[in-house]
Amino acid sequence: MSDQPETLDRVLDATLAKAGDEPVRFDVAAGKAELAAALKTRAVAPPKRKNKVRWLAAAAAVTVLTGTGLAASTVDLTGTGGNSATAAEELTKAADLAARVVDQPLAPGQFRYVRTRYEGITSAEGAKASSTDMTNEEWIPADRRDEWLFRATVQPSKWVPGHEGTGQPESGSAFKNGQEFRGACGKYSYMAEGQPDRCTVGDFHNPTPEFVASLPKDPKELLERLKAGGGPEGWALQQAREALQSGEFPAEVRANIFRALALLPGLVVTEQRANLDGKQGVALGVQFLSEFTEIIIDPENGDYIGGRDTIAEDLPDDQGGLDKGTVRQSSSVTTKIVDSQGGK
Repeated sequence: MSDQPETLDRVLDATLAKAGDEPVRFDVAAGKAELAAALKTRAVAPPKRKNKVRWLAAAAAVTVLTGTGLAASTVDLTGTGGNSATAAEELTKAADLAARVVDQPLAPGQFRYVRTRYEGITSAEGAKASSTDMTNEEWIPADRRDEWLFRATVQPSKWVPGHEGTGQPESGSAFKNGQEFRGACGKYSYMAEGQPDRCTVGDFHNPTPEFVASLPKDPKELLERLKAGGGPEGWALQQAREALQSGEFPAEVRANIFRALALLPGLVVTEQRANLDGKQGVALGVQFLSEFTEIIIDPENGDYIGGRDTIAEDLPDDQGGLDKGTVRQSSSVTTKIVDSQGGK
């Protein structure tokens, strides 16, 4: 029997612990590579399920998030109703629009303000499920080596109708309402000890200037980088979503990411009018394990405005009993330049 289920569980457990108050020793780059390998061979033996599936919003080796209530998605989860040619057209259009953007440089003393709102479901054994709404705010200085500020705003969790338990549901977030963290290069105290130096070691989640400069300009080569050495298509879309959600990549690179995704096999338009945090955009997605992973783009200006994950198959009661088509996670992101840390 394959040992991949245990490998995947270990990576996920380390990620969950790292996003909370309990520090663990974990190598982010190695964890990503190990997870990609585990996901690639997952068909050999399905991973063991935990009794509770939590969703977290944090800078971690793996993004473990869940969704926005039991509203049905319009996603054709088989992909047969989607049109990959249309998806490529939408991404090419977004790339052309993004390429025309003139990035405003950060002056000394200014900060890039990135606001990300997450809403998601935490499911538990016995078909119980609750939803949590939280907002992460981050202030990134002109010199990334200076102090960053991270702030979490977490709303009280609520039971999902039809999936109620007893008492007040636990929060789906590892953060407490109003928590703040500070750290040079965005290395905050909740992160695991022993991971690579964020000032010098970059990836799609932590785009140092050196990492951004190293990315290939050819879309085919960039797609291979997003796949992390041959991972599944959904993994490439997850990597791209991390990159776009960071708010740190220049317009030229965002355009190249869109062009790379246009080459992604199986990517389809899942919804033409996806509504996310008051904004509408075109949703494009691909199935990734038991969920459909999506990015959402504003067709008017090519901006990335958020993402979501939708359940691709009915879940049994011991995993929360959520139905196929349930949106388990959604997020929206906005960025702008401000003149002070904490300013909006």
